Amino acid sequence: MVRWLKQQEVENLVRAVLIDLDETLILDEPVTREALAAAAALAGPRVDAERLAARAWEEARRLWAEGPHAAYCERIGHSAGEGLWARYDRGEHPEILGLRAWTPGYRVAVWRSALAEQGVRDDALAEAMAERFAAARRRYPRYPEVDPLLSALRERGYVLGIVTNGVPDLQRTKLAGSGLEAEFDAVVISGEIDCGKPDPGIFRHICRELGVSPAEAVMVGDNPGRDVAGGRAAGLLTVWVQRGGRARDELYPADLECTDLSALLPWLAKLG
Repeated sequence: MVRWLKQQEVENLVRAVLIDLDETLILDEPVTREALAAAAALAGPRVDAERLAARAWEEARRLWAEGPHAAYCERIGHSAGEGLWARYDRGEHPEILGLRAWTPGYRVAVWRSALAEQGVRDDALAEAMAERFAAARRRYPRYPEVDPLLSALRERGYVLGIVTNGVPDLQRTKLAGSGLEAEFDAVVISGEIDCGKPDPGIFRHICRELGVSPAEAVMVGDNPGRDVAGGRAAGLLTVWVQRGGRARDELYPADLECTDLSALLPWLAKLG
């Protein structure tokens, strides 16, 4: 399904296509669900594994929001779920150093609390579940339409950039694991410049790196509140890829709404 919105007048031809990483280029939520299930399975028949996984996810969000680094993580777009498996080896920002020290205990606490909700108290099991989740989560499959899309954009002469929120180590790991980094002309990670979506600054930053004006760029992403809102505020055209995880936000209408990236090429062609 493609929903065309009333387009603003385009004074300049689009020269650059900027794309979000998680849940736009690579699968995120499905892999997370599989990792939660794999970790919960370690508890065996003494628990309801589905309930355990759901509880762990709830506890992760609660403990993350109550933790000492919540404000920083909100600013750069680093989530509770990512905190369950991220490494923090890159960078010497005080918050990164703090996360490096704090997250091992956070991960075990998530599973300890989830197990306790079903009457199981086993710290060794909680530690094993934390390790299993992290190992199972380290997969970075691309969405099926990504490869042909990138090839076609290259053939048509667009410059390509990735704009992604998160801590440097984790996002660089995803880029390397998915093989995407080499296919883009520039990559900007919020944790590397201490500025995250939807702040217009991160979009202007990558436009400068690519040598284009915001009016010559389009931002493509799955998050209306970050990708669309921030792109619009910076003066870019925007595309919302509705992967199913988020409802439309009427406050942040995109210039194109679609359910996968294959709709992007015909829309760009129509812009001229």
